[in-house]
Amino acid sequence: MSSELRMETADAAPAFARGDASLVMAHVLFAYAALLIGGIAGVLQGLVRGGMITLPAGIGYYQVLTAHGVLMALIFTTFFIIGFLYSGVVRTTGELSPLSRKLGWTGFALMSVGTVLGTIMILLNQATVLYTFYAPMKASPWFYIALALVVVGSWVCGFGLFRQYRLWKRANPGKVTPLMAFMAVVVMLLWLVATLGVAATVLLQFIPWSFGWTETIDVMISRTLFWYFGHPLVYFWLLPAYMCWYVVIPKVIGGKIFSDAMARLAFLLFLLFSVPVGFHHQLMEPGISPVWKYVQVVLTFMVVVPTLMTAFAMFATFELSGREK
Repeated sequence: MSSELRMETADAAPAFARGDASLVMAHVLFAYAALLIGGIAGVLQGLVRGGMITLPAGIGYYQVLTAHGVLMALIFTTFFIIGFLYSGVVRTTGELSPLSRKLGWTGFALMSVGTVLGTIMILLNQATVLYTFYAPMKASPWFYIALALVVVGSWVCGFGLFRQYRLWKRANPGKVTPLMAFMAVVVMLLWLVATLGVAATVLLQFIPWSFGWTETIDVMISRTLFWYFGHPLVYFWLLPAYMCWYVVIPKVIGGKIFSDAMARLAFLLFLLFSVPVGFHHQLMEPGISPVWKYVQVVLTFMVVVPTLMTAFAMFATFELSGREK
C-alpha cells in the first residue's frame, strides 16, 4: 500500500448513517427551495425597479422585496448553515445519538412551519415590512409568530449539536475535540446569543403590539435589539466559509493546517467581538449617545484581529504545503 493510500485510509471518516444523511439533506433541500422562491422574488423586484415590468394588481413592490429578503437573508442561510454544521459534526464525531437526531428533526419541523406561515403572510400582503421589520411598520401577528418559530427551531437544532459534542467529549476524555466539531459549536453559540435579541423584541414587543394588547412600541429598543442580532448574523453567514478554509482546503491541497490552536482562537475571538457591536448600524439614529457610538465603532474594528489571523493561517498553510511538495 502506497504512503498516499495509507494517509487517505487513515483520514477517511465513517460513512453517514441513513438518518443523519436524511437530516442534513432535509435542511439543505429546504434551504434551496427558499433560495428558489426568494430568487424569483428578487428578479421580479429588479425588473419592477428597472421599469421593465408591472406587477399584477394586488402584488406590491415591497411585498416581493420582503419575500426576497426574508427567504434569502434569513431562511436560506439558516437552514443551509445548520445542515452544514450537522454534516461537519457527524463527519468528525460519528453517528448522531438518538436524542441529538430527534432534536435536529424537531428543530427542522419548527423552522419549516414558521417559514411556511411567514411566507403565507407575506404573499397575502399582511407582512410587507422587509426582513428588518422596523417599527412603526406593523405586520400580522402571525408573521411575528412565524419568526419566533424559526428562531426557537434553530435553538432546538443547536441543542442537538451541543449534546453530540458533549457525548463525544465524554466518550473521549483527554482528547482534543475535532476542529470541525469545535467550530460548529462556536458558530451555533454565536447564533444562539445573537438571536436572543430578535427573540426578545418579537416576543415582548411585536407580538403584543400586533395583537393590540399594547398601544405603542418603543421603536429605538426594537431597532437596537434587531441589530444586536443583525450584525452577528453576518458572521453566522461568514464562519462556515472559514470552516471550509481551515478544515477542507488543507485536505484538498494535501497539506496540514498551519496551527490548530490559532484556528480555535480565531473562532473564539469572532464569538467575542461580533455580538456586542450592532450599534454601528444605527450611527445616524437619534437617542444613542455619540460616545457610545464611537466606542461601538472602535470595537467593530476589533473583528479585524481574527480576520487577519485567518488570512495569515491560510497563506502559511499554502507556504508549508508548497515547500513540502
